Amino acid sequence: MIHVRTPRRRLAAAVTAVLAVTAAGLATPAVATTPLPDAGATATASAADQDVISLPPGSYLIGVGPSGFLTYQSSDSATAYSWTRHSDGVTTPLPPDVYMGSAQTDLAVTSDEGIHTLRDLATGADPVEIDSTGLGPDADLHRLVGSTLVMSKPNATGGTEVHLVSKPADTVLDREVTGLPENAWVYRYDVSSPDTLILTYNTVGAPGKHLALVDVATGAITEDRVISDLGYRGDASTSATHVAWTETSDIGAVTLAVARRGDPSTGPERIPLGWGDVRAAELLGSDWVTYGVDDTRQSYPSHLYGLTARSLTTGKTVKLLDSVQHVMREADGRQLVQGGTLDHGKGVYRISVGTDGTPVATLVASTGESLTITAEVYKPLPEVVDFGSGDAKFWWLINRDNTELRLQLTHTASGKQWTSEPRGIAGPGVSGVVWTGLFGDYTAAYNGDYTWRMTVRPSNGIGPAVEQTGTLKVANKPAPHDFSDSGSPDLLVKDGSGRLIGYDARQTLYQTGKWGFPSKREQVAYGTGWNIYDRVAAPGNLGGSVHADVIGRDRDGVLWLYTGTGKHFAPRTKIGGGWQIYDKLTGGSDLTGDGRPDLVAADKAGDLYLYKGTGNAAAPFAARKKIGGGWGIYNQLTATGDLGGAPAGDLLARDKAGVLWLYLGKGDGTFAARTRLGAGWNRYTDIVGVGDTNNDSRPDLVVQGVMGGTYETLAHYQGTGDWRRPFGNRQEVYNPEELGTGSVTLF
Repeated sequence: MIHVRTPRRRLAAAVTAVLAVTAAGLATPAVATTPLPDAGATATASAADQDVISLPPGSYLIGVGPSGFLTYQSSDSATAYSWTRHSDGVTTPLPPDVYMGSAQTDLAVTSDEGIHTLRDLATGADPVEIDSTGLGPDADLHRLVGSTLVMSKPNATGGTEVHLVSKPADTVLDREVTGLPENAWVYRYDVSSPDTLILTYNTVGAPGKHLALVDVATGAITEDRVISDLGYRGDASTSATHVAWTETSDIGAVTLAVARRGDPSTGPERIPLGWGDVRAAELLGSDWVTYGVDDTRQSYPSHLYGLTARSLTTGKTVKLLDSVQHVMREADGRQLVQGGTLDHGKGVYRISVGTDGTPVATLVASTGESLTITAEVYKPLPEVVDFGSGDAKFWWLINRDNTELRLQLTHTASGKQWTSEPRGIAGPGVSGVVWTGLFGDYTAAYNGDYTWRMTVRPSNGIGPAVEQTGTLKVANKPAPHDFSDSGSPDLLVKDGSGRLIGYDARQTLYQTGKWGFPSKREQVAYGTGWNIYDRVAAPGNLGGSVHADVIGRDRDGVLWLYTGTGKHFAPRTKIGGGWQIYDKLTGGSDLTGDGRPDLVAADKAGDLYLYKGTGNAAAPFAARKKIGGGWGIYNQLTATGDLGGAPAGDLLARDKAGVLWLYLGKGDGTFAARTRLGAGWNRYTDIVGVGDTNNDSRPDLVVQGVMGGTYETLAHYQGTGDWRRPFGNRQEVYNPEELGTGSVTLF
């Protein structure tokens, strides 16, 4: 049950509601020094005229006294501390320093080089300095209990000496805790009240863990219990009548143990809680105990999140908060808790036992932070995307920490999807995803209409997810080797059985290839019977549409055109006969500078001819024009597009010795003098100018070794844009599956 505190003149109208779970402890900040301001310093908020006290976002509770409570707020540059009065809700900023709070007192301590300054935050009285340098440089400060410092230092046996250091009557008093075994190694120091210190220790060289209660007034251990385990992330607390702690088994099962004080021989009641790091176990009044798990930065749901109260008499449980980070016991048996609810957000809540005997939570101070997720568009979301101009970026402003964002896009026509990896959001702020233009199987995304769905869910399961939807259009520019209407090149394969098969180049070369992703390559079947052709080429868009085409020469020397439709090919049309005179032909480069792809063919006499593209599917080439002789020294020609940054397309030629030469196009259908690129290219049966496979606006090469289509022979060369060295190093492609049946030809 939760109450929202209203103005004091309207307290009778407090609102109540039933809620859900969470909890945890805070590692006490380190310590230092600076003078305290006057108690009447300027207030940042007052509760007299509003429903609850207003605290800065990110405020964290670290001390609770009868007059007020101590909080801090961290930023990248500094940590700021504040004191808030119960009586009127006034919040006073404290001078810059590092403060350690206490339970049930208005005191805080700062430390510097063994000098500890004790400050009364309620009255602003003169601070008290306590010099602990006499304990030596190995002494550490752990807690402030009342006006007493809890410190420790190692002893000669490897155990821990625990010292209670105070300054009554202007004299530093150092008392070593008695009753602690010499070989005890203390690893937890817990405080619920100013009169009792709780030590958790094990003994060096001996099994077992112990929970010891120390009477702060005498410095003596009054109870010592053997416990199963209380780890660093557990908790322990005391009241006048009970002691409670958490135990964790070897497999992570958590048990809440509660025992009556005064008889260590009597075993506790053990209450199984399940699995999780229960960090907030605190006694409430005389008949209840609260517990929970800190959900901060947790990436999985748990029934232990939030704050739950359990009756010590009936076993009844009541969920009080949806989220909890720190619980501190007040002098009257109530609790002040750092936590939150879905209805009222984050802040400081008071937990008390209501008039009907059931615990209730009352919102005392709000940080203005919500546990309910909101997502606001941070930058305009993409409506039309051309991946040649950049990736699609989706950014939202998320109000809550510990959330996870995921985006899913669906191509309307095909149903193919891309879903982003979950993006964890550690804190409130801008977050989003970048879509690089691939589907979930790593093929290039098709042009056309898409719907998108963005979901932000709480990683810890606290609260509902938020969902937004929208639409966009992918409109990539046409590419000369794109047969799937994606704006990204595809690799065509003619296999030994006469099948024509298409493979997405980005998936084949980079995703399943270069990086070894296990996804199966997507095949697109373009039909059978292609073994009637002894030459097949992909010259780009010959017919004036936006889609790339294919030409094939049959064994009678007739050249045929297959016009691309963006998914398949239209029925073939005859270009003309007599093409058997050529033993090499290639197309795809614009050699004349008119924006249309051209074809070059070398006859058996070594003469090279240019067939200028017309853009007319009925007559795709102008009459041939001889542009050179002596090309009989080459056994392969490859049109590549623009390799060197000039306005025209270029040509690669491999000689019979395996040397590869570059002919830079001049834009008038002729070439500059050849440039030697390197030897050893006779290892390849196919050299394909496939286009831009990695979306960097530079044409690349795909090659196949003499073995043909196996993982040992497929490779690619990434374009550099520099004609002096137009390709980077060979990159082998992981290709465990054959690209086709029998001998395969790439183009």
